[in-house]
Amino acid sequence: MTHKFWRITLDTNPDFCNLKCVMCEDHSPYAASLTERKKNGLLRPTMDTTLLEKVVREAAQLGVREVIPSTMGEPLLYPHFDVFLALCSELGLTLNLTTNGTFPAPKSHQNVEYWARKIVPITSDVKISWNGVTERTQSTIMGGTSLEQHIDNAKRFIEIRDELQSKNYCSMTMQLTFMRSNLEEIPDLLDLALSLGFDRLKGHQLWTHFDEIRNESLRNDLVYAARWNQIVQHCHERVATHNQTAKRPFRLENFFALDLAILEDISPDGECPFLGKELWVDPTGRLNVCCAPDQQRKTLGDFGNLNTAKLSELVEGESYQELMNTYQSHALCQSCNMRRPK
Repeated sequence: MTHKFWRITLDTNPDFCNLKCVMCEDHSPYAASLTERKKNGLLRPTMDTTLLEKVVREAAQLGVREVIPSTMGEPLLYPHFDVFLALCSELGLTLNLTTNGTFPAPKSHQNVEYWARKIVPITSDVKISWNGVTERTQSTIMGGTSLEQHIDNAKRFIEIRDELQSKNYCSMTMQLTFMRSNLEEIPDLLDLALSLGFDRLKGHQLWTHFDEIRNESLRNDLVYAARWNQIVQHCHERVATHNQTAKRPFRLENFFALDLAILEDISPDGECPFLGKELWVDPTGRLNVCCAPDQQRKTLGDFGNLNTAKLSELVEGESYQELMNTYQSHALCQSCNMRRPK
């Protein structure tokens, strides 16, 4: 396989978040506590600015055009986020941000509008995590959130996006995890996204990190899987109707029907969407190949560290090249939630 990398994710601060979402591998109420992980040597540091700059500059030299700040942990809590923004501006890179929607900040003046004015001018897409249209569902899945505050924050951010759109159009995405708890609210989430001015509704099937959330999966019960397929059809029909008169077409992502005969395989023969295209780097400099849960993706191999090697060397290394050619034989890849139908 050949590669043509266009995007890189830097997990700058995976152990720092202000929420406790039930599906999060690190911050869920069902996850080992920070204290326990620190005791067992599993607590990850915050990426220092020297490594941050090295990785971003080498990624740009490799041809990467877009950079994602931490998707593990809340990126706006990264103390060097301004350095991230400055590097993107200097190198002509586009930012792609996933935030939990609370817009936290270490200083009182850093509110939603403060972040929007810094982020929107250089960003292709802002994904706001969202999981319910009722207070109970939203706050149960995303512990620490308020539906009312989430709506207010989104409105304020989108208002600045609209104000600055003549210079750069920053797409807005409402992002969710497809679960039994929010399944029946997905059509209303779509309507909410349309009414607030989002451009896309994106989601992923649940990674069942913990036994306590195994029954939240849509893929281990035919009744829920069949209901999901009905909702997928409804959402596509709703968007098609909306787009007939919309100024900008609205988009759905990962809204595809499950094969009820083989629920264990989300996309039979589906290709990896990441190898040769996207890269991940953890806060210690370890090169990762995808967004699978951290302990699971380590089973795919050791691909080197950016503290001791150049990015271009690691992607041409034997370990990475071998995985590109053999990934379909790995159990983790075969069960991956991120593959799409051909």
